[in-house]
Order: sequence, then structure tokens, then C-alpha cells
Amino acid sequence: MTTPYERLMQEAIPTRPPTKPPHEPWTPGEQAQHVADLLEALNGWHDTSERATRDRQRHQPRHLRLIHTDQPDAA
Repeated sequence: MTTPYERLMQEAIPTRPPTKPPHEPWTPGEQAQHVADLLEALNGWHDTSERATRDRQRHQPRHLRLIHTDQPDAA
């Protein structure tokens, strides 16, 4: 007859599953395709949020003005 402790020790000890291998580095072709996809997605995109509008307005130089050189009195 076995004791409860002996039965417990005969049980298999659960272990973690083996870890997955780390992701392999991208090939140059995969990197080029990824960059092309990102650039295509960003082409023509503009941030129209209120914060972006405020930031653009805040960074506009207010002390500069356009002077047309074809006017005779503009000097």
C-alpha cells in the first residue's frame, strides 16, 4: 500500500510548453515591401485634427510677410 505522498510523487510534474523560436529577421525584400506599403498608406494623408491645426497655426511665422518684387515701390 502506498501513502498519499508516494502517489503524489509518482505523478508527472506539469511543465510549460516549449517556447517558440524567436521571429526570424526580415529579409531585404520583406523590408522593402513593408516600407512600400507604409509609404503608399501615407501618400496624400494629412492630419486634420484640431490639435494639428492649432500646432500649424502656432508655428507659422507671423513676423514675415510676402513682398512682390514686381512692384516698383517694394523695397
